[in-house]
Amino acid sequence: MAEPAPLTVDEINPIAFPLVNRFFKENGHKGKVSGNERVWVARCPEGNIVAGLRASPKANDYLLRSVWVGRNVQRKGVGSFFLREVLNDLGSIHCWCYPYAHLELFYQRAGFFSPDPDNVPPDILAPYLRYQQQGHDFLLMCHCPK
Repeated sequence: MAEPAPLTVDEINPIAFPLVNRFFKENGHKGKVSGNERVWVARCPEGNIVAGLRASPKANDYLLRSVWVGRNVQRKGVGSFFLREVLNDLGSIHCWCYPYAHLELFYQRAGFFSPDPDNVPPDILAPYLRYQQQGHDFLLMCHCPK
């Protein structure tokens, strides 16, 4: 998919975390940024946030959380572009995520795969197993840098 109309993707400072929390809330997401996370946003040329992502440090890697695209720009390539840019910023760090099952292809296109559970750090695997026991339709996926 082609790059969406000019977007800037930046990691933001903790002082701007309330802006991301407001974006999440306005776009139907219940998650909130916490102080130990790294946070990125995509902005349109007018400066409005159109996507947000939280990355929590886990097991010497990162757990991607709240990869969220604004309602008005979904299905326009924003999420793919945004995720690619964040993964480039993270460079050589392994990234894990628990996406909804219907997003499997989206994450596969970004280079994520479903790992063998025996190779998953306990700090990543344990919450995933709890989600499964609670009946959530989540997957466990990993992105390994090249």
